[in-house]
Amino acid sequence: MKAFVKIVSILIFGLMLTIATGCAPTLVSISTPEIQTVENSYYAAQFEPLGEGKNYFDNFRLKLANKTQKDLEIDWNNTRYLYNGRDLGVFVFKGIQPENIKSLTIPPDVIPAGQSFTKDITPLKLLAREPITGQGAKAGKITPGPIPTGESGIFLVIKQNGNTIKDKITVKITEQKVQ
Repeated sequence: MKAFVKIVSILIFGLMLTIATGCAPTLVSISTPEIQTVENSYYAAQFEPLGEGKNYFDNFRLKLANKTQKDLEIDWNNTRYLYNGRDLGVFVFKGIQPENIKSLTIPPDVIPAGQSFTKDITPLKLLAREPITGQGAKAGKITPGPIPTGESGIFLVIKQNGNTIKDKITVKITEQKVQ
């Protein structure tokens, strides 16, 4: 009889523990504002944290609309990821070459006069590598890591005909509990 009571007690404790952890809140990243915008006589820019299908952000979307009659260039070598006011390095994106990152010879993106541009970008400092152990297809794959809570942003450097236009665009990332 003692063994039966002990087994039932363990099962009840296990069931309560399972129910308690099943009801634990999940943390979800929130951006304030959701999309930050900046506008000047050269361009209108939007900076938006992204976390498609995740409960955290892991990259950003930069949109620019060229308001001038001449091409604009994004200087990726001098454009920086800002975290809590500190420069944490360059952004990377699909198609970038590792040797260009190391030597800071990242080619500029050109936005033709009157045109728009969109690119998903990730801070180099936040890249994560899947563990190389194992034989899975993801082993060693580089992926965007989570963007931490705090103020995240971009120090955007744009060039046009020898002029340099600089803008700081930031959002505040927080976590919110959801059931």
